[in-house]
Amino acid sequence: MEFARHHVKASGNTTLRGFFASENVDYDPPSLSLRHNIKKAKCRYVYSLASGATDDDDEIAIRDAMKTSENSYELIRMVFAMGGWSGIDDELEEAMLDDVARQISQVLDQRDYVVYQLIRRCLFILDYNASPNLGDVFAKILQWPVEYQAAEFDVILNDKRADLLKGIASATLRHRDAMVNASLILKDVITAYDNAAPYRKDDLIRLMHQVNYTRRICASLEMLRYDDLYNVILDLADPAITDARQRQACHDALKELTLEFAAAEGAVKYAGSNEAKTTVGRFMLARKAALDNFTPAAPPATILAAIAAVIAPLAGTLADLKTAIINLPDILTATLSLPSLTGSDEDDNARHLISEAHAQGWLEHMPRAIKLRAINACLGGGDIIPAVDDDDEIAINKVLAAAKSHDQAELYELVAGATWESLYSNIDGDEYDALETMLNQPT
Repeated sequence: MEFARHHVKASGNTTLRGFFASENVDYDPPSLSLRHNIKKAKCRYVYSLASGATDDDDEIAIRDAMKTSENSYELIRMVFAMGGWSGIDDELEEAMLDDVARQISQVLDQRDYVVYQLIRRCLFILDYNASPNLGDVFAKILQWPVEYQAAEFDVILNDKRADLLKGIASATLRHRDAMVNASLILKDVITAYDNAAPYRKDDLIRLMHQVNYTRRICASLEMLRYDDLYNVILDLADPAITDARQRQACHDALKELTLEFAAAEGAVKYAGSNEAKTTVGRFMLARKAALDNFTPAAPPATILAAIAAVIAPLAGTLADLKTAIINLPDILTATLSLPSLTGSDEDDNARHLISEAHAQGWLEHMPRAIKLRAINACLGGGDIIPAVDDDDEIAINKVLAAAKSHDQAELYELVAGATWESLYSNIDGDEYDALETMLNQPT
């Protein structure tokens, strides 16, 4: 309530009626919503500060208003009020734009992440850093009257499934911990659905397992660590996993994340050590063998034999195969390094990685950390005095454009990570115009 009083007083009024009729909310079409009018008042405030000459205090006030906004409509309208990214850059110090970019990324995630959409629809979120999780959503829907459940399940399975899984994969590869935690579905929830047998039970249970496999796989790919990825493919060869829905979900996750696997493999191929390349190559052979030999009716022994044939021909049991994997001369229990993205040739190697990733269609599926390393390599050049040429600028823009096309929030996250000051200082001409156009107005 104190927040509302602040805006009423700032408008020169003492009543909500006066506030609603004031110039402070004369920014967008009239509204009778207090929340909406407060958003409009904040946009008007930023617009007023930027419309004349701005001193240091004005710049700080604009920056603080934007970086504390928790609403996507409000912040995107603020960007518009400032004249887009170019207008913000004209008004604020370059370093201030990193805070703005981070907050744009945050509110876009809060708006677009399907997990959060479902939580808001079925529960509530007071703190996005400690929100309920997707399992809580499914548990809540199971408490609804049966006649209302079917329509909701159809929406989740038919309309939201693809974006749900894509969003979880992206959040995990971007190492967005709060978002990843929000996608958790505990085993007890899956068991409850099995026991209650609601409408489309099998489809729902398969989706829940796939959500968990997607998060698990992408967590390993984000780290470039392959020990648990072997455990995932061995679930297809495990006779103890008798639930066909879980086995199908495991297969579907391994298959549908093909571009994410290719991106990790490609990053190692073009920037990793020979030992790292051998590690990833051997795993990809095992993954291919598992997928090629999987059918819903295929017994686990068939998958086990197929995997063993390509990495451990003498393994006859699951225990033997696990032991053989542990004994492989590979880097399995540590993050694979990318030494080619450091040193005197880092910009050349980064450009080569970006070019191949773009040509092969998996640039946008690379982990955020690798994208950022490639951008920074192009910006640094490995020279005592960094020299960024047109090829570097084009490569940087390819990474940012790919990120925007796949997950708009990642674009602004990468800009903040590389720092706007560094991008602004090193990119010019047509490439700068293209960069500014990309950033100018969030959708």
